[in-house]
Amino acid sequence: MKFEEKQVRLKNGTTCILRSPNEQDAEKMIEYLKMTSEETHFMVRYPEEINITIDKEIEILKDSLNSNKNIMIAAFVNNELAGNAGISCIRDHIKLEHRAGFGISIKEKYWNNGIGNELIREMLEQAKQMGYEQIELGVFSDNDKAKNLYKKYGFEIWGTTKNAFKLKDGTYRDEITMRRMI
Repeated sequence: MKFEEKQVRLKNGTTCILRSPNEQDAEKMIEYLKMTSEETHFMVRYPEEINITIDKEIEILKDSLNSNKNIMIAAFVNNELAGNAGISCIRDHIKLEHRAGFGISIKEKYWNNGIGNELIREMLEQAKQMGYEQIELGVFSDNDKAKNLYKKYGFEIWGTTKNAFKLKDGTYRDEITMRRMI
């Protein structure tokens, strides 16, 4: 699904453009994934695990734009990709089509400027318009900032998967499952 461009003012007064990423953004999206995966262990993949080709990323972006079940919204500050969020149908079965999975990431240099708030607000509105009844996400148990942000928008903790993530240093992190009814 396509999200029409919208300008928002961030906490620091900077203008941020929210819009659906398109095929011209494919290379930026791949670099963004690598960078955000390098900046924190809170991402599911390490940067070296991101081997997607530009052609495959273009296909993913086109599919998202043409879907009535999935949407991506990217945040651009001074033409730099600063954040990205998406929702997608858990699975395309009648018994599951009321559920959407949610993911979000923000470049570290843009943390604490309100981009996450803006993206979550828009995603909740889009999910409602798309007919979803429930949004689900997983978050690292030690990511208190993210958990607090999600709680602010009505997400509740519904469960924990022990040792869901094993980091390169051999330590484990639990995954907290959070959900919000629309």
